[in-house]
Amino acid sequence: MSEKTKLSALLEAKCPRCRQGQIFKYSAFNYLKYHVTHDNCPCCGFIYEREPAFFTGAMYISYFINVACIVVLGLSVFYAANNPSLWVYFSVVFPLLLFLVPFNFRYSRVLMLYLFGGV
Repeated sequence: MSEKTKLSALLEAKCPRCRQGQIFKYSAFNYLKYHVTHDNCPCCGFIYEREPAFFTGAMYISYFINVACIVVLGLSVFYAANNPSLWVYFSVVFPLLLFLVPFNFRYSRVLMLYLFGGV
């Protein structure tokens, strides 16, 4: 098996140390369980939550991702619809943000681990 690059492991939500173990538990039948983080890496035993409330910092990364999405979507609507009324912005941006919530939750935690996880 070839060694994964750090970027490919990050995109696949793999352990930052060994790049093989999954960070999240997967369950196709329970949507809420799909977003539960393992306590340790199943492959190398790396502890994901380095200290109590470690993933609280992920909310700042999540906020940054949301602001970036709002700016990009807002500018896209502005240029595509030639500066429409305010309700058009709300009807386009907020449903797309709600659609991106699972992505935002997962990757804010993954980025928190890769940036500040101590590896």
